[in-house]
This record gives sequence, C-alpha cells and structure tokens, in this order.
Amino acid sequence: MAHSNDKVSSSTKESGVIFINGDKSSGLFKPAVKSLDDRDDGRSRNADTFILESNLKWIPYDKFKNVERIGDGGFGIIYKAIWSLKSGDKEVILKSSKSNLDKSLINELIYLANCLESTEIINLYGYTKNPDTLNYMAVMKYANKGKLRRNLAKVIEMNWKQRLCILYKIISGLHEIHNQNLIHCVLSDANILVHKGEEDKENTFFIGGFGLCQPVSFKKGDIFGVMPFVAPELFKGKPYSQASDIYSFSMIMWEFTSGVPPFDREFELDFILSICGGKLPEIIENTPQCYVDLMKRCWNTDPLKRPSASEVRGIIGSWIFHYSDNTNDELISNDIMEFINAPVGYATESLPQFLSKKELEEILENKYLEPSVSIDLNEMLDLDDLDDYTIKDTKSLDED
Repeated sequence: MAHSNDKVSSSTKESGVIFINGDKSSGLFKPAVKSLDDRDDGRSRNADTFILESNLKWIPYDKFKNVERIGDGGFGIIYKAIWSLKSGDKEVILKSSKSNLDKSLINELIYLANCLESTEIINLYGYTKNPDTLNYMAVMKYANKGKLRRNLAKVIEMNWKQRLCILYKIISGLHEIHNQNLIHCVLSDANILVHKGEEDKENTFFIGGFGLCQPVSFKKGDIFGVMPFVAPELFKGKPYSQASDIYSFSMIMWEFTSGVPPFDREFELDFILSICGGKLPEIIENTPQCYVDLMKRCWNTDPLKRPSASEVRGIIGSWIFHYSDNTNDELISNDIMEFINAPVGYATESLPQFLSKKELEEILENKYLEPSVSIDLNEMLDLDDLDDYTIKDTKSLDED
C-alpha cells in the first residue's frame, strides 16, 4: 500500500555505512524492545554502553555537511544536514538531545529501530555524535513537506479515496508500533510527517515522534502529549495504552473531515476542562455515516470498547479495496457509495490558539484531576508546540 524509496537491502553499503532500513529477512537489525531503564538488575545504563549493545549503526559526523539548526522544543534540537554518500548527497535530519544522557532520544532510537520494517514509520538511518557537544544525534529521514497539520487544508480538498489511503498508511504504521508491544503515547497531526521525492507520484506519510514512546508495560501516571489528542481516561489516573493511541487516531480521522485541528478555535481555560472531561468535536456535515461510526468507536470514552489498530486498519482497507470494485456485499456497497457521493470539503478558516505554561498550570491543577496524576508541563503541549519532531521551514503541499 505504501512505498519507500529509501529501503535498501542488507548488501547495500554507502560510505562504509549499512542502512538499517533493510528488509525483514536481512538480519541487519533486530534489537529487543527495551528502553534505557530496562536492565535486569534495575540499574540505569550508561548511554554509550546502551547504544553499543543495541547494534545501532554508527555514521561518522564528518559525513555531514551544511549542518543547520532549524528548530528545538522541549525534547531536543533539530538540525538539517547533507549526508555525503557515494551515490550522491542526501538531505537528513539530525536530532540531538539537550543533554547527552537524555533518555528520550536513546529510547527513540531503540523504538524506531524496532519498527523499521514498516514503511509508514519515519526512516532511521543510524546515529552519530557531535564532536563539539559530545551529544548523540539520531540520523533520520528529512520530511520535506513538513507535518500533517500544516497540510490539512490541502488534504480536505482531496476525494475520499485519497483521504482513506492516507489514513490507511497512518493506521498501518500504528499497527506496526502496537505489534512491537509499544504505545506511541503522543500520536497527533504534529508528528505525522509528509514527504515527496523528486520521482514520487504521491506524497508519503510517516509516523515520527518516538521520544515518548513506551512499552505496553508502562504504568506511570504522568501525562504528556498534545491536549486534544490525549485520551480522557489519562486525566483520571489511567495509564497510557494502545487504546489511548486509537483515541488519538480518532482525532486525526476527524481532521480529515474538517481540515482543521480539533477544538482549534476553542482553547479557553474553561473549555480545556471539558476536554479533560471527554468533550468531543462536532461531527462535520456530509461525513459518510460508516466513517462517523468508526470514528465514534475510536473515541469511545471507555478504552476497552475502542477497536484495535488491526481492526481499524482492516475496515479502512476494505473501504479502499471495494471503492472501485463491483462488490456483491450490499453493506460495503452502501458504505462506498457514501464516500463517492460525499462532497469534497474545504477547510474552515482558523487562527492558531496558544496556551501559556501558566494557563496550563491553572487548567491541570484544578480539582478535576485525580490526585495521583502527575503532569509534566514541559511535556504537556498545545497544538503548536511539537516542532522538535518536525521541520519548521518547509514547503506545503500546494507547491507540488
């Protein structure tokens, strides 16, 4: 369904570096799913030892030129660079932690590597080390179209088959993450990345933002993420789960009907409390009913009633498969006709709304929250603050 132009076989070498985005059978990279804290004896690992044990691929820093700092956020610093290869120069992203012992970057390297067999996961080429700061840096694919949220206005003008194909790519990536017994935790339109190569006919969509990814055994009560994409049960002391990722995906589904982020105009202090309490965005007129039904299942307030990524992937895949097919299944036929007959939407004009850290403190310290819930305000982000996983200075889809 999705394609990657950067997938290289295990026999391919460029500048002495083996790409780790090889195919499943290569045996090129097969780490265990463990985080920096996962030691059998309970002690914290040294970052150097941990990376060496994980078999991540080393890329010498002198292979990069024109290194340019293009963004930073609460989790790290982003650089754009040119990677000099025998086959030619490649634009890449170098992501550095602000501290050499920052666990989020090391864990991101590990969790990304476990999902490399999915072409819907942002490519991780390896790691390097800045000789000046001695900080580790992840070497990742440069997504030249930026993040999904900045392209929503163009997405909403697509027909429904095109939109479903994009959603299928996203849920396929999430399905692979869940297959690795991981929880993404901060899935949103801010870390769905868009890329189009010179020879590509279509845009490619990738899931990024693995710095806060956690194993399914993660039970801490800390809350982090982009506010409207955070599942309501998390504010009541429940741990992150794969079901909370599905809730986040439902907000992306809603954006594909509206062309704007959820609650884009409504970021008042009192309104945020209603989000914590489970307030949902209004259904957009002319949205196919079968799509609405699936979206509602995904944002069900009871996480146990939400479908799995595998089930959602299967449903969306069936819609795409039968879109141009003369199926005898009356139910599927009726669903497809809803998509075909639905009018193309246009994004609602919106103005970005920002929340200060002080405002978030006022919101999140209210009596609604369970006493056991811990809020890390450096990791609880509003809709415009997750830029460390994406590129600020990018072209939009309008410039194809």
